[in-house]
This record gives sequence, structure tokens and C-alpha cells, in this order.
Amino acid sequence: MPLSANGLRIEVVGREITGAPVPGRPRRSYGPYLRGLPALALTSVLLVPAAVTTWTAFHSGDGGLFGNFVAVFQDQDALRAFGRSLIWVGVALALVAAGFVVALASRRVPRVWRWLSPLVIFPFGVAVIVSGAAFRLIFDPTPERGTVTAAIEYVFGGNPQWLGPRLFWVVLISAFAWTWLGYAASLFRAGLDAIPDDLARTVKVEGVRGWHRLRSVELPLLRTILGVVTLTLVVAAVRLFDLVLIGVPPSMHDDAEVLSLFWWRSPSDDGRRAALALLLFATVALVAVIGVRGLRRSWALPDRISAGDAGQRTVAPRRSALALAVAVPVGLLWAFPALVLVVTALHDPASAGLYGWWRPSGIGLDSLRAVLRAGLGQALLVTLFIAVLATVLVVIVGAVTAHLLAWGGLPQWLGRAALTGFAILAVIPVQMYADPLRSLLTGVRLGASPLSLGIVHAAAGLPFAVLLLRAAFAAVPPSLIAEAVHGQAGQGWAMAQVSRQCWPALVAVAVLEFVLVWNDFIVRFLIGGAGSTPQSLVLWGEAKQFATSAGPVAAAAVLSSVVPVVLLLTTWSTVVRGLTVGSAP
Repeated sequence: MPLSANGLRIEVVGREITGAPVPGRPRRSYGPYLRGLPALALTSVLLVPAAVTTWTAFHSGDGGLFGNFVAVFQDQDALRAFGRSLIWVGVALALVAAGFVVALASRRVPRVWRWLSPLVIFPFGVAVIVSGAAFRLIFDPTPERGTVTAAIEYVFGGNPQWLGPRLFWVVLISAFAWTWLGYAASLFRAGLDAIPDDLARTVKVEGVRGWHRLRSVELPLLRTILGVVTLTLVVAAVRLFDLVLIGVPPSMHDDAEVLSLFWWRSPSDDGRRAALALLLFATVALVAVIGVRGLRRSWALPDRISAGDAGQRTVAPRRSALALAVAVPVGLLWAFPALVLVVTALHDPASAGLYGWWRPSGIGLDSLRAVLRAGLGQALLVTLFIAVLATVLVVIVGAVTAHLLAWGGLPQWLGRAALTGFAILAVIPVQMYADPLRSLLTGVRLGASPLSLGIVHAAAGLPFAVLLLRAAFAAVPPSLIAEAVHGQAGQGWAMAQVSRQCWPALVAVAVLEFVLVWNDFIVRFLIGGAGSTPQSLVLWGEAKQFATSAGPVAAAAVLSSVVPVVLLLTTWSTVVRGLTVGSAP
């Protein structure tokens, strides 16, 4: 019966409660699992073909369960290709370290760094195949065309064969470093600049310096950034394919062959092909899981620092003439490959094939017209559709999944397992899913359609996006979404609040996905085949006769790089904030 006293309304039972208490169970909510279905469906595009490849590796061919692996280890060519791929993973890790060293050094000359930043960043916006074309032009063994060859011959009277045995590694690693070193250094620099002043002063007062400061203070704070950089560069090294195709002459492909090329040249129905893919996957997954541990945590850096604060914290700038004298040549040297491409593209095909870019004869737009007539314009439109589709899918599904892992109420064990799975999927080689996926797409008559390629790219980019966004989302103050956590508001409202707070991370994911898909070669080539139309395939087609196609190659490289470079430079401050801090101020 209801009673009222002093404004308090209570209700009492009409009889005595008897019997033992009955334990209850909380209502099971299936909402989190339903919100994870889009990510599961998209990652299945990789998981199912990868499972088929794994089954093929163990259950096809002669020699029992491990027969294909025994055959691989007995094949000296396969072992050499596998070893070269591991070398490239080592190169990627060395560039991570070099980027951190450059970032530390750049803090001594902050004003010069601000001037250099666009020059060291924009190579990340060009495709690796474009970098390979630029450095092959620079190191062309003919002194009439190759800049380095002509300079060495002028000074010393002779020159090495840069594209010959062993020395071609100089060309390939230079091109790879030109593409990725600025990206790594910029992110590390932004992370170092975000270290709070009070912490830096405390460390200085306590006498923590040198290696001890680096190990105990800076690296722990940069754990997430280290994970981002390591994961990106390792994935790039594993997917290395087009750089070898265009960077060295066909006669040297056997000496430069990495596992991607060896796998591509192997019979498609060979179980050893599947075993090769699985071995590479296992090796790189181990490296990646170790390298991306930081992405399982929330952002360690404070969210009050903006990307514009670079160079104004903890380290006093040194305005020395020596620093300026070093920085200016470095900047010009970093811009030199782009200059070579642009000026070569402004020569007609005949002049570009006979003489170097520095010759004034043959200046004109004939090379640009030639590649446009060859279908580059249509290829750019197709690439735009693929990149936009993949980007939209990755941002939407990635945001939903990241929020689910950060605040969505999944069981702790399931959340940890999902993060580990995404970390491994983020580095899965294309070889693990290319053959089964191509067969499936051909069977359903989709083939290399832009729609199917966009979905495949989205599936390949989703794991990295989830890892990045989850780290940013997890750093959002719990008070911001307390109503959703305690059931007073829906998860949709909570996700809106988190996304609004972490919009720089969403922008970073969108820009990186767009740029990487736009510049992709290996995914579309291995799955879509040579009949695909994105601009990288047009560029490679011209490059088959590199000596006589220098002008069209440079023209295709320049035209195909305009969109990603402009996008990257105009959004880079936000991208840096999204990759280093993750949230809005």
C-alpha cells in the first residue's frame, strides 16, 4: 500500500516476504555484437581467402602436411627472395630509427624545420612506383640521361653501373627512404613537441639526460606514435613490388627479386605459392605484433597540444649559420627527385629518351599529351572512385568498431582478442588472399570492377584504422560519455560525442587511406590483373621500355601525384594531430 510522508512516497508489501532469495542474471545485451558485424563482414574479405591459402599450403601437393614448406626451404631461389623481403623489413625498421633521429636533430633548428617540413612530407604523397621512376632517372647509367652518372663522370672521368649487380640496392633503398623518411620524422617530431613543459623541466632538474631520458621518458610517451610509424613502414616493406619492377632493369629482376615478385611468377596452382605467403605472413606478423603494442593503449600524449606548437617546447632553438647552411642543401636535395620528374615531363618523348632533364632542347607538353591519350585521364577517374569508396567504408566501419572496442561494452577478453586480430590483419600480405579472392571475383563475374577493388582496399585498410581510432577514442575522458556508460543515453549519442572529440584522428585515417589506396599498385595488380585501369598500371605499362619512355613515364608520374600530394599538404597539420594526439583541443 502506498504511504506518503514529508513528500516522500513509498510503497510497502501487503504480506511478509518468504522463501530464499533467488539469484538473478543481468540481461544479456547483443547490441555490441551487432555493432561489430560490419567489421566482421569486411574483414571476412581477407579472412576467408587467407584461410583458403592456409589450407592450400598444408593440404596440397606431395610430401604430406608440411611437404610444401619443405619444398620452399629446398628451393634456393625462394629462400633468396624470402631473405630479401626480410631485408626490406629491416630497412623499414632502420627508417623508423632514422626518422626518430632526424626528429631529435630537427628540434635544434625549429625555424629551419618549419621551412623544410613540406619538402620532407610531400614524397609520402607519391606512389612508390613514382619514387622508383624518379630515382631510376637520376641514376640512369647513361651519362647523357642520368644526373648522378653525368656528375661522377664529369668529376672522376668514370662511373659505376648503378643499375647493375649490388649497386641497384642504392637506387631502391634511396627511393624507399625518400618516400617514407619524412613521414616518420614528422610524426616523431610532433610527438616530441607535445611533451609537456612541466615534465621536461622536472626531468631536467632531476638530471635525467641522454639515453636514460630517451628510454625512460620520451619513448614511453611516444609508444603510440612508434606503433603507427612501425606498422605503416612494415606494411609498405612487405608489399614492396612495384619499386622493384620499375626501379631496376628487367635483366636485374632476378637479383632484386623479393617474395612478392617470386610469388607472382610462381604457378598459381602450386601449393608452394601458398606456403611462401604463409611464411612471410608469420614472420611479419611477429614483427608487427611486437611493434604495434602501443596501439593497444590509449594516447599517452596530452590532448592540449596542437600541431602548430612544433619547435616551441623544451629545447631552445639554435640560430646558427651552420644549421642554416646544412638545412638549405638538405631541403634542395630532398626536392630534387620531384624536380627531375617535373622537368623531364616537360620534354617531348624523343628528347627525354635521348638526353637528361637539364638539356633545354625539346621543351614542350608532348609527353603529357601522350599519356592523356593513352587513357591516363580515365584511369585517374577510376582511381578516384576506388579511393573514395574505400575511404568512406574505412572511416564509417572503423569508427563504429573503434568505439565498440573502447567504450562499447565488449567482454574484456574479447576486446583484447579483437585488438590482437586487427594488429595481425593490419600486416597481412596481399599474397595471403590474392589468389582465392581473384578466383572468387572472377567466378561471380565481378573481376577487377572498381566496386570490388574498393571493397578489397577497405578490407585491407580497416585493421590499421581500427587500431588507430581505438587508441584515440580510449583517451576520451570518461565523463564525456558517462551518460551512455551508465545507460542514461544511447551508444549512438556516445559515439557522436567521441567522434566530435576525436575528429583529427578521423581525418588522419581518411587522408591516409585515400592516399595509400590512390597510390596502390600491388593489390590491384595481383587481384585485378594487368587489365585493371588505375593510373599506376598505366605508369608501369609505359615503363616497360624505360629508356625510350622517360618522358611519358615522368608525365604519368607527375599527373598521378597531383591529387594525393595536394591533399596531403593541405591537411597535414590535422593528420599529424590525429596521428600523434588523436583528439581536438
